[in-house]
Amino acid sequence: MKIQGSKRWVVLFFLSLLSGTMVYTPYIRFNYYDQMVVVFTEYKPIVDAANVNEFIGTTGMIVGVVSMIMYIVGGILADKFRERNLIALGGLLLAAGTLWFGLLPDATQILAAHGLLALGVGTMWSAYLKTVRKLGNAHEQGRMFSTSEFIRGIIGTLLGFMGVGLLNRAILPQGVIDPTLVGEQFSLLLFINAGIFLVLSIICFALIPKNLIGNEESDDVEPVPFSFKFALDALKLPAVWFGVVILFCGYSVTAAASGYLGTYTVQVLGIDPTTASSFAVIRNYIIAALSTLIIGFVALAFKSEIKTLGAYLGITGIVIAALMVLGQAPGIGIAIIFIFAFFYTGMRGLYFATLSEMRIPVHLTGIAAGIVSFLGYTPDVFFSKLAGIWLDTAGTAGFTYIWIYAIACCVIGVIACLFAYRYAKKKQAEIDGHSELAA
Repeated sequence: MKIQGSKRWVVLFFLSLLSGTMVYTPYIRFNYYDQMVVVFTEYKPIVDAANVNEFIGTTGMIVGVVSMIMYIVGGILADKFRERNLIALGGLLLAAGTLWFGLLPDATQILAAHGLLALGVGTMWSAYLKTVRKLGNAHEQGRMFSTSEFIRGIIGTLLGFMGVGLLNRAILPQGVIDPTLVGEQFSLLLFINAGIFLVLSIICFALIPKNLIGNEESDDVEPVPFSFKFALDALKLPAVWFGVVILFCGYSVTAAASGYLGTYTVQVLGIDPTTASSFAVIRNYIIAALSTLIIGFVALAFKSEIKTLGAYLGITGIVIAALMVLGQAPGIGIAIIFIFAFFYTGMRGLYFATLSEMRIPVHLTGIAAGIVSFLGYTPDVFFSKLAGIWLDTAGTAGFTYIWIYAIACCVIGVIACLFAYRYAKKKQAEIDGHSELAA
């Protein structure tokens, strides 16, 4: 069954709300890093203060390792089972993991809870991408994915400011942070998020058809039974490997920025943790919502998602260099950081739209997205751990290492986009040639 007309936008809305919530709890350190330090060291003696950055990095590494494995598994599942079942199951796993994390148990259980969260993300991720692709035709992919990212930004904004409001209650009149209140409000935030996962999972299961047919496919298309040969077919496609490199580079920049700009504003610019969290919400959700919507229109103007990503990566590298040179003063630093946010958050609106531009067959979408995610999101595996060690050992000088790494990824990403664009043009020329012969 195809979803057309206004109903597809309703499905896209609720699906995007769920997928937006999906990335909130596993990556909650992006918004409340310094509050988590208080929770783990002062509210409960979960970890020693000297190793807290590494521990927070380890939670990110657990999410990355499990997610990386599940991206492949989830890609296979997305081509083998119904999308709505996987999306609902993933949402329920996320609800369970969030509830467990909210109990703030010992260090081992917190790491295990993050593993469960990653299991939920991996279960629904490829099914989410495949469903979004099926909602639009070949010419609407950039619009569909950027609109989805816009909606994800909206729910992230609401959740983010809800968290800031809750955690702000822990600040006493004299400006002192009460560790007990921080811990209690942090738990409450996670419990609320678990309930949201549960409700949205049920709604998505009810809205998505049992047998979903993509708008790029003919009405009488017969579903192609999954075969493990699909994985081999996908691995042979240059488009998949271009997608891997582009995602790896773009996501590396996002991991550096989302994960450490918040604590950078506290440790280097001298901003208080509550204000820094508010800035993080503005960057990662409000600016992200606008930038991911705008990039869809930019891609339409460029007539290429790949060219647009290449341009964004190039500009991002320049902005990071400006932050390193000019960003020590609070006013200038905050301004550069918000400009930085516009570009690094905008890019995520097009990562998977490039698969359609490079003409990856619809029946390989799940496994192709799984392979690209498996390899492209590997910064989740190592970067938070590495950055945590840099900060623990080098102090604020560790930020220099983080930004140099991000600039290098921007340069490599631009080169990858150039090659990917040439490949996409070649594939389009082949399709046009076949069409002329058929006529």
